[in-house]
Amino acid sequence: MTAALAAAHLGLSVVICEATDQVGGTTSTSAGTLWLPGNRHGHQAGHGDSTAAGRQYLEALTGPDDHLGRRQAFLESAGPAIEFLENQCGVEFVSSGQHPDYLDFPGAAIYGRAISPKEFDGRKLGPDFSRVRPPLKDFLVLGGMMANKADVLALLGRYRSWPAFRRTVQLVLRYLRDRISYARGTRLVMGNALVGGMLLGLRHSGVEIRFGTKLLSLEKTEGRVSGISVECNGKTTRIGAKLGVVLATGGIGHNNKLRENLSPRTF
Repeated sequence: MTAALAAAHLGLSVVICEATDQVGGTTSTSAGTLWLPGNRHGHQAGHGDSTAAGRQYLEALTGPDDHLGRRQAFLESAGPAIEFLENQCGVEFVSSGQHPDYLDFPGAAIYGRAISPKEFDGRKLGPDFSRVRPPLKDFLVLGGMMANKADVLALLGRYRSWPAFRRTVQLVLRYLRDRISYARGTRLVMGNALVGGMLLGLRHSGVEIRFGTKLLSLEKTEGRVSGISVECNGKTTRIGAKLGVVLATGGIGHNNKLRENLSPRTF
């Protein structure tokens, strides 16, 4: 979705082929947290961090950068990429505050390195709201209400303070109003908020999304990828590509053969 947004912003004609009837994949069911050393949201929140410290942490974790300099490219482009998403599709981010790196290596940070999407109003999507893959049922309150970390604290402490009680009432009333017209709450947080915002950006950018369209193979002409072969409604068709094809598929966790070929043997 991000690649499609960037391509559309450059004036290219883009089509997304989605094998299912919803967008988002595991991003929709995740916390939506992004790991970005030296991000401006962390700085604005008063947390000290830098790309240099992030570089030090990654080098301690995985060794030197590769010969293409992809680590350095990530560190240099992460900030502009977030600004692009905020400007192009209205996704807003905020510092995740205390969010320690997993390993205590040189350059590790406790605060400011992670950012999270702010809540997104799914009603902005209109009929497309149903296209956003819902979170796991275990993470829904009252059968369909999303809650982030701050919401959970308010819900658990609803009888301990007036602000928590007021916040709980606001969340529940919003959810009850939503259920009159929607199958679940439209106040999206975490990964759902990120996906919802990007879907809105794709629609505004005129990107075509073909649902129920499964990739079968890449087609090559004179040594370069020139298109893809897809299956939709039992029919096989070809989509030509003048500049290229971006593969953003998952599924390794459900594929024994891929796990055997790609996963490290040390686990």
